[in-house]
Amino acid sequence: MLTLVKAQVWKYKSIEDSTPVELSPQVTVLVGKNESGKTAFLEALHKAMPLGAARYDYILDYPRRDYRRYHQQHLAGNYQRVVELTFRIEKPLADRINKEVFGGAEVVAPGGTFTRNTSIANTHTTSFYINEKVALVALQRALADQAHMEDAFSDATSLADVLIRIDSLKLPADNRLAAFAAQWRGCANAEGWKLVNGYIWDAYLSPALPKFLYFDDYKLLEGKVNLPTLERREKEGKLTDADETVLGLLQLAGTSLDELMNAKGYESVKAELEAIGLDITEKIFRFWKQNRELDVEFDLRPDETDAPPFNQGTNLYIRVRNRRHGVSVPFDQRSKGFIWFFSFLVWFDAVQSRSNTRDTLILLLDEPGLNLHALAQADFLSYIHELAQEHQIIYTTHSPFMVQSSRLEDVRVVEDRPADGTRVTADLAGSSDESVYPLQAALGYSIVQNLFVSKKNILVEGPADLLVLQHMSSLLEAKGKVGLGDAVLTPAGGLEKLATFVALLGAKGLKLAVLHDKDGSARQNPESLIQQKLVERKRVFDYSLFIEPQPEEADLEDLLPPNLYVIAFNTAYAKALAGITLTLDDLGSHPRLVERINQWLKSCSITLARDGGFNRYRVIQAVLPLLSEAVLSDADLARFERLFTRIGEAL
Repeated sequence: MLTLVKAQVWKYKSIEDSTPVELSPQVTVLVGKNESGKTAFLEALHKAMPLGAARYDYILDYPRRDYRRYHQQHLAGNYQRVVELTFRIEKPLADRINKEVFGGAEVVAPGGTFTRNTSIANTHTTSFYINEKVALVALQRALADQAHMEDAFSDATSLADVLIRIDSLKLPADNRLAAFAAQWRGCANAEGWKLVNGYIWDAYLSPALPKFLYFDDYKLLEGKVNLPTLERREKEGKLTDADETVLGLLQLAGTSLDELMNAKGYESVKAELEAIGLDITEKIFRFWKQNRELDVEFDLRPDETDAPPFNQGTNLYIRVRNRRHGVSVPFDQRSKGFIWFFSFLVWFDAVQSRSNTRDTLILLLDEPGLNLHALAQADFLSYIHELAQEHQIIYTTHSPFMVQSSRLEDVRVVEDRPADGTRVTADLAGSSDESVYPLQAALGYSIVQNLFVSKKNILVEGPADLLVLQHMSSLLEAKGKVGLGDAVLTPAGGLEKLATFVALLGAKGLKLAVLHDKDGSARQNPESLIQQKLVERKRVFDYSLFIEPQPEEADLEDLLPPNLYVIAFNTAYAKALAGITLTLDDLGSHPRLVERINQWLKSCSITLARDGGFNRYRVIQAVLPLLSEAVLSDADLARFERLFTRIGEAL
């Protein structure tokens, strides 16, 4: 078996040089903005080794801005290379070659590679090399007991040289050396390669080359088909992409166009159609999980009142019945997502069964599942990874739900750069924000899903709260005191976003509490969460509840020793403060420590952030190393123990 490990495209439409693109042995995902060149890259690969008649046309495919210059070059036979594909020889195929040709000696190394180049004139060249001296050592082992073996092989540099020497010996035809020479002379390669290389290529590698199979929206199944017209196009060799899908549908159901058109009698036709419907329904709904209350039905009848060509001869009608509502509608009136999903499964199953390359197909999917709901895209993604057990797959997308956050190493970013044209890269860090947005969204979605892993959740405003509470919980639990236990902290990104997070978590049937800052601003009041019945009053807490005496306002920072926080502030902003040091005596009387520092900064005309104030998260990172059991007092620990105890009782 061969695996495509790398591809590079030159001078194809928007692509000047894609740069070498490393490919995953199973699934490679191409992400990028619209018009970035994702489709052009797939098309270029497809035409290099198509399963079908797709070919390059230099007039249409060569970059238009350079066309006039290249035109004369092409006419002179100096063809532009378009695609270079690099294949890896996997161990089963390497072992087979070594066993059958070289008596088990490892001449073809498992994991070795070769390249195949295709020009825009659809010509091909292959770069494949075997060390012929090593091959000769392996070949002569089977002839070690033969007279004249040394005369034939000693100091020979090529198999052709060995054959010339054997011929000069004038050995009888039944001699093993003579038979050996006769066998290899019949393996001469038309491309003029050395005998060993040419034979390995012709007998083993070329037959194992995969074909590219390309699918896009043009292959969607239609809801009504005129059979005589379809039959005529089939005989004339003018089938459309949609026609191919219809024929695939019939094949998938175990029937044919000829059988349908020549069926005799109502019962015969009805039995055939019902069998098709049952078979298709069973196969499709193994994967379509969005609505299980559907049946695919077929009908066969003429309709002289319809528009041409449907008013002539028999039409095949494809309908989908909704068992829940008791009605059926034409197939092409279902959702675009269902039409696409249905069409793809039918098309691929049929093409695969019609071809003789079941194990050597590479699927190229252009924007698969674009019209599918997010959950349906997840279903289709599962189907893709099931197919990938047998076939390599390369697909394009800009949907975050078509990207597995756990497999970002399989993602390649496609960008159309002003000076360079379309480039394909695995360098996510060096790509534009617009190009990697689907990856950011996919990763964010995964993080959000993974945060909600506990039945007990505490919503806090930001990551600073999460860091301090987790740290203090660890200190308390190490002393055998009450900490977070099995509750999970989830930062919501601010009080104003708490309602959204509460709704999401509540919908999952999870227990939750809300822990927030308390200040005098006009931000969203947590009281609204209670009024909307999103959370019970007993599960809403603010930091002032755990400070004695209870202040009117309080942040997380007010539970910490002020002296340690001031030290952390000076450490975090030592460079920006340029020698100025904040002390406890510099702070005013505001109940919130953060606001007291903000007032000091303003009085000193010190700007640490564009919008004023300072980065609380930065200071929290600096204070964490200071919060040790040796430094914190019993009163400091008691504040946090009261917090964890009260919230734990509420959950």
